[in-house]
Amino acid sequence: MNGRGLAVVAVALALFVTGSAVALAGPVAGGPGGLLGGASDPPALLQFDSDEVRCPDEFAANSSTAVSAGPENTEVTYARNVSLPSSSHAVGGPTFERLNESAYVLDVPIEEAGNASRSCSGVVRYNGTVRMPAGDDPWTLIVKQDGERVTTLRGDSDHTLLGGSTSVSGSVSAPAQTNGSANSSE
Repeated sequence: MNGRGLAVVAVALALFVTGSAVALAGPVAGGPGGLLGGASDPPALLQFDSDEVRCPDEFAANSSTAVSAGPENTEVTYARNVSLPSSSHAVGGPTFERLNESAYVLDVPIEEAGNASRSCSGVVRYNGTVRMPAGDDPWTLIVKQDGERVTTLRGDSDHTLLGGSTSVSGSVSAPAQTNGSANSSE
């Protein structure tokens, strides 16, 4: 082979290797893709529900958090007991919004339901799951009730081809109680 033939083979080999690397890495504009991970889905409130309102003898404030981190998205499920201010209040429809590149807010309203059909102010537990793109690591999720911050969760996910891990930390604050019940620690 002459010098010119060798140059053509070298260029073809370089293009092949470069094309293979791009195919493995996937599209750059949507986050990682291909074998190294898929494109991230947009942030969203995936699920939200609340239990029936109860009239317990004592209110026990508690919450729970579960995090599922994958190569494309991180899902956070947050649940919390809420002491309602009166017998005519209930948990309303939440909002979920992005504050900046890696911070999100889940705001759960406590609304007047209109009719006072129970004998106590009531306690209810809500449960919501949100999705954040994995490329937003480290992330912050602020949980509010009626616009007041009750919890701040911070997380970071470490993903490799061999697996991953997630760490989450949080801080809790108690909203002012309007019905005289005490909020215990979470």
